[in-house]
Amino acid sequence: MSGNRSGGGRRFVVGYDGSGHATAALRWALAHADAEGAAVAAIEVVAPETAFVPAAPMSPQPHGGQPPRRPLPEPAELLGDHARVPLSVERVEGRTGRALAEAARDADLVVIGAHHSPAHITSGVGAFAADCLRHAGCPVVIVPAE
Repeated sequence: MSGNRSGGGRRFVVGYDGSGHATAALRWALAHADAEGAAVAAIEVVAPETAFVPAAPMSPQPHGGQPPRRPLPEPAELLGDHARVPLSVERVEGRTGRALAEAARDADLVVIGAHHSPAHITSGVGAFAADCLRHAGCPVVIVPAE
């Protein structure tokens, strides 16, 4: 695998939202990046911010405003035993796996965590994973739930 970025080494992109399956995917990516000398970008896909009308009774936030977003973790908090791996933590707006695939357009590998256990993953993947697979320009690894 070789990415199409100019002047850089290998880059793995991980879909990361802080959940258990995303953490398993990040651990997998960090271990492989450490062994291969690659960099890792942990990317959280979040719904775009929308303007709510405070007076609209059917609005998802009837009192107006967006719920606060949690701060992104510091890379050092996520590295564990892989301190040598260059790690960035980013957030992109989108609603689907396509947003992650687009953020990974120059990556060598996309890594996401499966919501399903290994016994159930053969029955198909979720909508996010299917969308990411459909739009990714590089191989996608789906790390099974632990």
